[in-house]
Amino acid sequence: MGQVGNLRPIGNRPVNILELEQADYRSAAGYQPAPHRFFLFLLATFLVLGPGCARKESAFVERLAILPFENLSSNNDLGWMGRAVAAAVVYDLTPSRNVSAQNVESISASHSMDATRAIQGYFFESNGRVSFHVTVEDLRRTKTVDSFELDGPVAEGVLPLVNRLAAKLNPAARPFATAREEAFRDYGQALSTSDHSTALRALEAATAADPGFSLAFLTWAKVLAGGGDRKQALKVLAAAKNAHPNTIDAAEMEYVLSTVSGDLIGREKALEILTRDAPPNYARLKELAELQFSERKFSDAVRSFESAAKLSGEDPAIWNQLGYAYAFAQDLAGARRTLETYQRRLGPGDVNGLDSLGEVSFYLGDFAGAEKYFLEANVKNPAGQNGELLKAAQARLMTGDLPGADGLFQKYLGAIQTGQRELAGYQQAQWEFLTGRRKAGMQRLEQILTKLPGEGPAVAACQLSIWKLQTGDSVGAVGMADQAARNARSPAVRNMSAMCRAVAEGSRADSNSPVANAFGLMLAHKYAEALPIIEKIYRETNPSFDGQVRTLLAWAYVENGRAADAKPMVALYPIPLSAGDPLFASLIFPRLLFLRGVVLQSKQSQELYLKLGGD
Repeated sequence: MGQVGNLRPIGNRPVNILELEQADYRSAAGYQPAPHRFFLFLLATFLVLGPGCARKESAFVERLAILPFENLSSNNDLGWMGRAVAAAVVYDLTPSRNVSAQNVESISASHSMDATRAIQGYFFESNGRVSFHVTVEDLRRTKTVDSFELDGPVAEGVLPLVNRLAAKLNPAARPFATAREEAFRDYGQALSTSDHSTALRALEAATAADPGFSLAFLTWAKVLAGGGDRKQALKVLAAAKNAHPNTIDAAEMEYVLSTVSGDLIGREKALEILTRDAPPNYARLKELAELQFSERKFSDAVRSFESAAKLSGEDPAIWNQLGYAYAFAQDLAGARRTLETYQRRLGPGDVNGLDSLGEVSFYLGDFAGAEKYFLEANVKNPAGQNGELLKAAQARLMTGDLPGADGLFQKYLGAIQTGQRELAGYQQAQWEFLTGRRKAGMQRLEQILTKLPGEGPAVAACQLSIWKLQTGDSVGAVGMADQAARNARSPAVRNMSAMCRAVAEGSRADSNSPVANAFGLMLAHKYAEALPIIEKIYRETNPSFDGQVRTLLAWAYVENGRAADAKPMVALYPIPLSAGDPLFASLIFPRLLFLRGVVLQSKQSQELYLKLGGD
């Protein structure tokens, strides 16, 4: 939290306005796509430690790439104007609802913003006058569609020409953030220098020349943050409030302030203002949507993702994110419609859209539909690298057809690559335990434990520790956790064994893993102690990966007499082996079915729980 993302020191090049304006300030808490084949990847990692054609969509805003202006004057002292003029034009155009302007370094760089037009120009000084020559190129037709000239007295400065140019590009343009030529010159000097300290001094001079120059304050703070001086950046932003910025500039300042300080709520509020009062901007709409999604404001996230999708150009991933947002808002029809668009954009050779369609169908209880999509994905991806057959088996299981689910699971095991055959016995045991055949699963894992390569014996001992605890053998659970610790070789597996020991000793909640503490306390029937720990974990977990902790929280709510609070926690069905750490899968499934039976009075869930509840 609170990291400044892409903000970097200036280094040996001029202050790059494009980088400053588009810096990715976001923390790691943003939206992430749903994991694929996580279980197999995790276990395979431990074992080897031993001996989506996109279509363009018509944009409803003109996306302008503004290049630095070229100095064709014999006066080299005017070099500062090149970047300053380009930056000023972008600033002036900000309130224009049908124009989104960004600074770029070259025509080739304009493709990153999917620009529709590029603005290029040069200037020169002659006979006491300064002149601009500007061309507008349609990038999709590679054709110049407009050109014009502007000039004015040198004595009046360049700012009136900048404002006239912006107004010519769009009538809704505003005047630049300062009317003082000296302040503008200092600002331009900051943008043109390759020296970090020189840039900072120039920006400080610009704000001294005009204490109301909000853009200079904002750029100054960004350069400071980019150089790692976050404390001073916060001071500059605090002083910037005395510049009495307009609504958009104030929101820009709040955005940077909240990002540098790690204030997610403040960043979201700033983005709401910027996406409302400034022209549609894909990156900011997407960022706002991801924040709303992470805060479980799913209906708001849908609206923001939809707005971003209209500007997405060649980025099909936004449709995948929108599809999951619909699913978490419990709109299966919307999710399917969106993900079908996503699959079309990926092209016929990509299966991720089908996999996503399967997942959202599973989440919302259409298990037959989920199985269909997973099997279609498997046909296109017969190697099974995303575990579509495993997901299809779990979907069939949820219909109550255990023999059919077993058949699909065996096909999945058969599709495992030769180099991963050692996983089959482990996964077979896990499948048996998860589907109610607990004795068989435990016996199988005990028989193969010492035969697993690499870290396999330690991982298997951890799993057996949890299973023994679930089946009432707390002494055996502690013993297996200790055995895992003795066999562990890597830090990751040593941490895993410590988690298992914490779960086995559930009367204590002092391990380094809050998840292990929570499970341990719940299994020790210390429900009141566990609840605040689980609520904190839930708040800090991205919804894309919260299936396990969501079920754990529902369990805690029910045991603490708060069944009403558990209802939203069990509204969606997590895919058991993809909902979190596979080590703990048996702790949340089939328990979820029991909880749905209690909280939602679901007879179907009650019956399936009794079928899979275990021997």
